[in-house]
Amino acid sequence: MALIASIAYDPAAVVTEATSASLAMTALDTANLRIAFTAPGNGTVLVRLKGQTHNTAASTFPRILLGILEGATLRGRVSPIGSVPASVLNATQMAQEAFFIVTGLTPGNNYTFDAAYGVEVLIASSGLKYGGPNNNTINDAFGAFIFEIWETPTLLSGKLYDPLVAVTLLTTGLLAMTAMDTTNLRHTFNAPPSGKVLWRINAQIHGSTTYGQIMLGILEGATVRARSVPILGVPTASSATACVSMETSGVVTGLTPGNSYTFDAAYGVEVVSGAGGIKFGGPNNTTTNDAFGGIAYEIWAA
Repeated sequence: MALIASIAYDPAAVVTEATSASLAMTALDTANLRIAFTAPGNGTVLVRLKGQTHNTAASTFPRILLGILEGATLRGRVSPIGSVPASVLNATQMAQEAFFIVTGLTPGNNYTFDAAYGVEVLIASSGLKYGGPNNNTINDAFGAFIFEIWETPTLLSGKLYDPLVAVTLLTTGLLAMTAMDTTNLRHTFNAPPSGKVLWRINAQIHGSTTYGQIMLGILEGATVRARSVPILGVPTASSATACVSMETSGVVTGLTPGNSYTFDAAYGVEVVSGAGGIKFGGPNNTTTNDAFGGIAYEIWAA
């Protein structure tokens, strides 16, 4: 997988992108966080975005989305995975990282993508920050905002599903592994020569102070092909507005090279949540807490 283009923007003066008000997806910096590139032969690229939120007087975190704008067109957005805070209360920094694919590009055409963010749940004392001096002064530097675009030659099938109306897959009841959406989260592909594929699912759970114990995986018809407990990020807000990004992946072996297979993204619930569930989609607007970004589901040759 080759890198097409990348930026690690780390200016000497701190940049603060406000998270104190709800915000539709907005370009971060069209001069310094913009990439122009030529689409690869399969018309699909993998995007990586990484920044950090920072609080000055609170122990909760804003809920943001990271994504890509092409002009005014939203090309993709997700709820980033937040790392464990470096400290509590004031001086808290929390890394925010997002991976997703952008499909439907015309091979050989030129595109210009802007790194972008949106705010779904605000925290008045916080911001998305990057840059700062390299010195021994406390709490005045935040490192680079990273923006990368990669080729995807081994991608067999992939999608970032982000409907305009938010979808909730309930986690309030126990559930055996169940297909999430056999129309929009189903991949049909031909097995590679190795007979092995890597699958990846990234989603988010939202709406409760208690989170269900879930598994994410793959169904082929009624057959469980894979399942795994996802890695969870840190809650990005408090109470019922909390949103926790989760991701897992694995390898399915024993496929017959060249044969066609149909795999559905699936989930199961082992311990119920107090409310809410797995959520994705929603409008791109300035209304608080009504959008969750896309659910990423990919199948790669392994």
